Amino acid sequence: MKRVGIVMHGSKTAAVEVGRRLAQRLLDRGLEVQASVADAARLEVAEVVAAETFPEGADLVFSLGGDGTLLRAAEQVFRHGIPLLGVNLGHLGFLSELERAELEEGLVRVLDDGFEVEERSVLRGTISDQGRTSHVFALNDIIIAKVEIGRAVRLAVSVAGEPLVTWSTDGVIVSTSTGSTAYSFSAGGPILSPRVDAMLVTPVAPHGLFDRTIVVAPDEEIGVRVLPEQVAVSLSADGGPALPLSSEAEVHVTVGGRVRLAKIEPAPFWRLVREKFHLPPGE
Repeated sequence: MKRVGIVMHGSKTAAVEVGRRLAQRLLDRGLEVQASVADAARLEVAEVVAAETFPEGADLVFSLGGDGTLLRAAEQVFRHGIPLLGVNLGHLGFLSELERAELEEGLVRVLDDGFEVEERSVLRGTISDQGRTSHVFALNDIIIAKVEIGRAVRLAVSVAGEPLVTWSTDGVIVSTSTGSTAYSFSAGGPILSPRVDAMLVTPVAPHGLFDRTIVVAPDEEIGVRVLPEQVAVSLSADGGPALPLSSEAEVHVTVGGRVRLAKIEPAPFWRLVREKFHLPPGE
């Protein structure tokens, strides 16, 4: 390993403090440290390279923040196949490998013994709206939902090209197994092990008897169409900025590759679930 990147939470002071300490430790071990131009300016460590093409060329990238920071970093590293290691400075930190207090020991283990790589499926969403086509990426989920409180939105859902259901609902969540512990779970969806390569389609507060999550194979395309005469609707990928959708807009979601997560000592997924959700251990 020769070159390491750092991605930080956009506003956390703690992220800058931890980032400076991490950068110095890496530099002391003779590694090149790079960051985006904005993050390098915040770090104020002269030896850190402000890379215009960050994270291209990195052997490993550290994400310093919560799950939101890691999700944003995942999109950056995905296109380059670079492993991503999360350091949790937030609350739940379900996707992070290390807590803040574990960073020093964890860094030594990474530098001395290396790390394992765990691959997670990501979603690729194709938006067709008023003759324009755009794309979004998500490690957790893509959400199509109404914008304001009030009337429900009507969304027609298809799977593998076959019309399935029209929901009158607050929204529809399409998630990976990784994202099953996020908004989909809050909306009543199941938790899936990340070893299950599948997509989930979860309605949010739907009207009608068919109100269950659908589990879809990774090679099947999910379609969501906004039906006419609707209230305002938007799309968000991994909690990113909301993109407005017009009446008759269509969103097609597929599994679009894999993100590589760096693991020092992979913990059993179900132990992680128990610890993060503070569940009482079984007897």
